[in-house]
Amino acid sequence: MRLREQPKRAYPTLVIALCLILSGHVAAQDPQTVENHAGYVPAISGGFGYVHNVSGGVTSLEPQINPILLVPFGSHVLLESRTDFTGFFQRQHLTSGPFTGKVFKTVEFAQVDWLANTHLILTAGRYLLPFGLYNERLQPIWIRNLQDAPITTTIGTRTSGSGDGFMMRGVAVQRPSYSVQYTAYFSTRSNINQLQSARAAGGDASLYLTRAHLEIGTSYQRFLQNREINSVANYISWQPPSIPLDIKAEADYSFNGRGYWLESAYLLQQLPIPPIFRKTQIVGRVQHFFPSNGGGNSLPRVNTQRFDAGLNYYVRDDLRFVSSYGRNFSSQGNSNIWNVGFTYRFLFPLWPGRTK
Repeated sequence: MRLREQPKRAYPTLVIALCLILSGHVAAQDPQTVENHAGYVPAISGGFGYVHNVSGGVTSLEPQINPILLVPFGSHVLLESRTDFTGFFQRQHLTSGPFTGKVFKTVEFAQVDWLANTHLILTAGRYLLPFGLYNERLQPIWIRNLQDAPITTTIGTRTSGSGDGFMMRGVAVQRPSYSVQYTAYFSTRSNINQLQSARAAGGDASLYLTRAHLEIGTSYQRFLQNREINSVANYISWQPPSIPLDIKAEADYSFNGRGYWLESAYLLQQLPIPPIFRKTQIVGRVQHFFPSNGGGNSLPRVNTQRFDAGLNYYVRDDLRFVSSYGRNFSSQGNSNIWNVGFTYRFLFPLWPGRTK
């Protein structure tokens, strides 16, 4: 469903005005706080890993490292950046011959965050588009339970998954039993190498129920170049307090199609089994995509279903072995997808902190 076309210059003007009004309002009401003089230390974080993938009989080798630079300036300003280095190597003739390929580099975000107070954070620069659950929260190799992204991930994240512009976010309402968060952003069009982005505006809002550990949210985006389209995502994330279960589900809608995915992950730590096996995680995901207007834009052009089952083992909190099997069903042919590999999460300061 297309909305009535709006003047293109209204989006940045409106968001800038809102930022100025909100920042002036919170600055006038914010009481003086006691500063922490222990020091704010820059750090390097991120993760690396390796995935051996076999899709439809074609093998690919995919090493990856995602370093994150964190540079705080006092207690209210943070510079953060993440760069993705991913190698993609396949046999010269797909099923035979030597492996050839290259390493792809992508600047996923490079942004400055200003913490006005607990209700408002202003961001400028390059940021991950906050659409749905996957792009902003689950994308890093050391976080996602299954190494292949859901089919509908590209809905709301064109063209690069990142935006160049500004964003504001925060907690609108905070109560002991629930909280409401919001995000609003505007991205300009850019063809600069490593900083590609599309002209788009949108936002996200969710309700989090504290006792149930349940989040219900929705995202909206208006794509503002070439064919102007609307994209919507509705999602749920639930981690029951009493059991080590993680359930996530999302439904996405756009001009090029609609689809859904449902994923659950269970850690065996509470079962009466030998301790060495309690670090095992069982993962399952089902998904279905229905193309509209011919599909395309990195989405399937035919009705597609997929089932994935994964088995992950945590050697430590920061090191795990990953494996999964998937089966893809479509009129273009069915195929099997195998993944096996490992991920490692790292974090270390650039210099020792000072105490006082």
